Amino acid sequence: MAAQMKKWLLLVCGVVLLRAGDPVRIEADEGEDVLLPCIVERRDADRLPDPTVNWQRSGSEVVNSYYNGKNHPVYQSGRYKGRTEFASQGLSEGNASLLLKNVTPADFGNYTCHASLYENSPQTLQTVLLMQKETQGANVPGGRENRLRILSICVPLSIVVILVGGSVGYCCCKKKTTKSKAGDAEAAPEMEEFTRPRNSENTSVIPLH
Repeated sequence: MAAQMKKWLLLVCGVVLLRAGDPVRIEADEGEDVLLPCIVERRDADRLPDPTVNWQRSGSEVVNSYYNGKNHPVYQSGRYKGRTEFASQGLSEGNASLLLKNVTPADFGNYTCHASLYENSPQTLQTVLLMQKETQGANVPGGRENRLRILSICVPLSIVVILVGGSVGYCCCKKKTTKSKAGDAEAAPEMEEFTRPRNSENTSVIPLH
């Protein structure tokens, strides 16, 4: 009962109101149930006593066929059998949406709704593109562009930091080496004077007797 209510809520509340003929993109994950919207604009003309709604994939593959007041699975493609649900009660409000259950990777692509609901009115064509949901990172608007922008800033900045750091390190090492050499040069005269023999004038001479 709960599952049935969920399906009806999808059909009643999940419909996207669009002008007939406008393409719409719908996203779904594998295994999910997804509503393929098809809304026919209401007209002043009388409703057909036998409305017709055919859902097809690109080409002539029949996804669901409804006429004479019921669905006709005999014309339905084998891989969609038992996986579609069409609520004819919504036709009075121009709702020809189709519920596709247990989405598979092969289901992604274009769908076309062919709906004839009103007398002396052209057939309504609604194109739906069913797409696989993107990953969380790619779902963020402009996510890929933002990442590229950040990379374009961070990479040159990292190179500049490395170059500056290397230059500073080189200068520090060079300065340290220069100071060390200067210290050695100042210490040399002191050592030389310390080791130099004292002047003979300062030497005491002991006379011999």
